[in-house]
Amino acid sequence: MNEAELRALFDEIDTDGDGRISVVELAEGFKAEGAQGRLAEEVEKAMKADANHDGVLDFDEFRTLLK
Repeated sequence: MNEAELRALFDEIDTDGDGRISVVELAEGFKAEGAQGRLAEEVEKAMKADANHDGVLDFDEFRTLLK
């Protein structure tokens, strides 16, 4: 996935447009992709990319998650 595709996906998940992906937005993104059965597990794994432990993913953390 190139930088533009990453940014587009980030912006799609960041539904409130604040430049950060919250746990709620992340869960909604996983649900949209059909991960309902393992939603909590997927969100927990993804939030391990929250390097500064502020409870949200910024674009750099999101990029790291998807590498």
